[in-house]
Amino acid sequence: MTRVGCVLLAVACCAAASGGAAVAGAAVAGAAVAGADTPPRDQLNSFVCQKALDPPERAVSVQAVMRPLSGTMKMQVRFELMRQTTPGTAFTMVHGRLLGSWISPENPTLGQQPDDVWNVNHPVVDLPAPATYRFRVTFRWTGANGQRLGTATQTSPDCFEPELRADLLVRSLSVNPLASGDNGYVAVVANRGKSGAGPFQVALAGASATPQTMTVASLGPRSSTHVRFVAPACTAGSSLTVTVDPAHTVDEYDFANNALTVACPAPSTSPSPSSPSASSSPSSAS
Repeated sequence: MTRVGCVLLAVACCAAASGGAAVAGAAVAGAAVAGADTPPRDQLNSFVCQKALDPPERAVSVQAVMRPLSGTMKMQVRFELMRQTTPGTAFTMVHGRLLGSWISPENPTLGQQPDDVWNVNHPVVDLPAPATYRFRVTFRWTGANGQRLGTATQTSPDCFEPELRADLLVRSLSVNPLASGDNGYVAVVANRGKSGAGPFQVALAGASATPQTMTVASLGPRSSTHVRFVAPACTAGSSLTVTVDPAHTVDEYDFANNALTVACPAPSTSPSPSSPSASSSPSSAS
């Protein structure tokens, strides 16, 4: 009688979270076949590469199928997840619960019958991006008295996880004197991500006692907008800071570039005409 053991292992690459998403791609990695009528003793099936905008919904998964060798008393399998962050560079190990550890069947006698089959599904979720992932799965058979009967290693196909979220940043801030005696402050705000963002605020600090804010209704992927403020003239050498989305209302992947600080320039002798107190206008950019 054939006995089948099944295990589902779930591992979070970062903070674990639940959530579903469409499967972006699927493939199967097979093992070498011992003979025309003999099923493989080690095999990878049901490879899944799930891409998503939200990191908790990104996932990679594979199923390991293991059958006993002659004299097997114990079967074990080890899943290692490898990650490549830059094309052409080496893959490095991803650390997480159950990754890199030997796993045994819940039934300790599974593998002692020649027709036994052990299926282990191993999804890993919450994948940082952009990066390419692949599984390296090692199978191990042990006989009586701990004798090593054999080992085998299989590698899954690659799974590329793109970063699909927005990424807001401040590219520049220019200061121009106005005929009114105030200054015009123009910030170039960009979104270098692959998804649109908005609405969000842009804040200017250092030109007045309290920061001024403007709301940008939306900003498309890989585009920019000019946000204009009119505020009192700043003191030469003092600090001016523009911050995009100070409240972090946009789910973006890099908050480190959301603020830009520059020094107030020395006064110019040719003031520009006065303009409205604040405005924003979009434009395309790479």
